[in-house]
Amino acid sequence: MTSRTCRSLLAWLFLWVLASAVLPAQAHKASDAYLQLSRKADRIDLRWDIALRDLDAVLDLDANADQKLSWGEVRYRLDDIKAYALGHLRLQEGQCVPAEVQPPAIESRIDGAYLVLQMRAPCSAATALSIDYRLFQDVDPTHRGLLRAQAESAATPLLRSLDPSAGPVSIAWVGSEDAARPASFLADGIHHILIGYDHILFLVCLLLPAVLKRRDGCWTPVLAWRDAAWPMLGIVTMFTIAHSITLALAGLKIVTISPRIIEPAIAITIILAALDNIRPVLGGRRKLFSFLFGLIHGFGFAGALGELELPTGQFALALLQFNLGVEAGQLAVVSVALAVLLGLRNWRRYPPLVLHGGSMAAVVLATVWLCERVLDVKMLPFS
Repeated sequence: MTSRTCRSLLAWLFLWVLASAVLPAQAHKASDAYLQLSRKADRIDLRWDIALRDLDAVLDLDANADQKLSWGEVRYRLDDIKAYALGHLRLQEGQCVPAEVQPPAIESRIDGAYLVLQMRAPCSAATALSIDYRLFQDVDPTHRGLLRAQAESAATPLLRSLDPSAGPVSIAWVGSEDAARPASFLADGIHHILIGYDHILFLVCLLLPAVLKRRDGCWTPVLAWRDAAWPMLGIVTMFTIAHSITLALAGLKIVTISPRIIEPAIAITIILAALDNIRPVLGGRRKLFSFLFGLIHGFGFAGALGELELPTGQFALALLQFNLGVEAGQLAVVSVALAVLLGLRNWRRYPPLVLHGGSMAAVVLATVWLCERVLDVKMLPFS
C-alpha cells in the first residue's frame, strides 16, 4: 500500500470518526436530574427534579405537538411520569419505597422547566444506603443524576454523580471514611467534554489549519510537529483560561446567562471558526478570539454544580475537580486530533478536502444547530 493511499484512508477515517461524533449530537445542554435525599431517623425525605424536556423525549408529553409543554399536558400524564421515574429508582434493593408527600410542581430554572417530585420512604436505620438509579438509561446514555444526600446529624452533604448504566451504588451516611471523603467530579468533567459535541467540533475547527502554513496564497505543510503543536498550544491555552473563568463565575452564580442565549452563541463560534479556515474573517487574531469564544463555551460547561447548593469549601473542590476533568478530556481530544492531522499534512488533498471540506461541513452542522436552538425546533432526527 502506497503512502498516498494510506493518507487517503487516514483522511476518510478521520472525517468518518468526526461525523460519527457529531451526528448524534444533542442540540441542547446535557441531560441532568437532581436527586436530594435527607435522612431523618427511620425515614428518607426525597426531592427529585427532572427536566420536562427529558420526560417529554421519553413519554411524548406534548399532546398537541406545538413544541411547548403546558401544565395541563403534564398534569394529564402525571401518573405515567411518576410510574416511569419510580420504576427507574430503587432504594435499599427495593426495601425503601418512596411515596408522594406533596403534589408534583413545576419549577422554572435558567436551563428550562423541571418537574419537582417530593416523596418520603420509610427506611430502617443503616450506615449505608444502596441506590439503583436508572433514569433515562434506555434512551439517553449521556444522562447523569446529581445526588445530594445528608443525614440529620451530618455537617456537610455527601455528593455523588449517578450514572444510570453503572449499576447500584452504596453511599455511607455516617461512621465511614466514604462519608467524609468528598465526591470526585473529575470523571464528570471528562464525561461533560466528551459528550459536548459542539465543544469538540469547535476545537477541531481550530486544529484543522494548525498543520499548514499559508505562503503566497497557498497552503503548505509545516516541516516539524513543533511548528503545529506550539501555536496550537497557545490557542488552546487561551480557550482553556477563558472557559475556566466563566465556568467558575457561572458555577458560583456570580454571572448567569440563560442557555437560550449561550447555546446559539456556541453554534455561532463554530461557524466563525470554520469560516476562518476557508477565508480569514477573524483578522489573524485567532488567540484573541479563542479567548473570547472560550468565555462563551465556559457558560455551556456550567450549570449542574451550581444547582447543588453546596457549602463554599465543598463547592470549590467540586468545581476544581470538574474543571480539571474538562481539561483532561479536552487535552485527549486535541492530542488525538492533532496527531492524525500531522499524519495527513503532506497529503496534497488535505487543503481542499480536509481543511475546506471539513470546515464547510462544520458550518452546515453548526448552522442547523443554531436554527434549532434559536427556534426551539428539531430539524435533525438524531438531535
